[in-house]
Amino acid sequence: MDVKCTPQGLLIYVTMAAFLLAAILLKTQRKALGRGFWFAGFVFATTAVVYRGFHTGHPPMQNLFEFFLCMAAFLWPLAQLSRYQTGSDTDFQDALLGLVILFPAGFVFSEEPRALPPALQSPLFIPHVGSYVAAYIILARAAFMAIPMFKRVDPALPPSLELSRADAVSRQTAAMGFVLMTVGLFLGSLWGKICWGHYWQWDPKEMWSLATWFIYAAYFHCRLKNGLRHPRLLAILLWIGFLFVVLTLTWINLSRIFSGMHTYA
Repeated sequence: MDVKCTPQGLLIYVTMAAFLLAAILLKTQRKALGRGFWFAGFVFATTAVVYRGFHTGHPPMQNLFEFFLCMAAFLWPLAQLSRYQTGSDTDFQDALLGLVILFPAGFVFSEEPRALPPALQSPLFIPHVGSYVAAYIILARAAFMAIPMFKRVDPALPPSLELSRADAVSRQTAAMGFVLMTVGLFLGSLWGKICWGHYWQWDPKEMWSLATWFIYAAYFHCRLKNGLRHPRLLAILLWIGFLFVVLTLTWINLSRIFSGMHTYA
């Protein structure tokens, strides 16, 4: 376990502490204080991203350490947007998710700065990677919001209020993530054409990203075709998609089995 005794590490650990306190307090009668710590965690997470950018001299999206930092900073604004759209309070789940996301940055991945490779020095770097950062954290939220849909229900009965609310939140969240993932896929294809002369290279990272896109496409197909008649299947598809996101981010990036052109992690 890599404990970071640096200003960057301190910012990460303070953010994790704020997220943990927020999650604990949000489950008590002191929810206002919990939301205060939740917002404070966002401020510390954003500060960690800004510090990293100044420290490295490039947008902090080059490797998995920086990718996880950015996802943690995106979480609070996305939670507020979700509340505005659906009226659902997901602060507790989001604070816990932020804690999980920051664990690899705080204890697994190295913070050693590296120069930005020539292939990443492109105007498409920020929009392409930023689209995936936002998409992946949004899709992770969609999976967690779908947990109530695993409860056994009678297809002959109308959906309960809890089930309908869980579907609305997870569906709208997944839709936002799916759009951003589509944008990221398109921009990556365009960037590949500029850098390597082809829109598609059959690279392992490209293939897994496309496979993840198809999982979510299958989710929306089932949702449009069947409505809420099979809520457990919808939840399973969201969690399979989330699993593919995790594998694309970690195993495909780090395993020597899948060496390819996207070896920047």
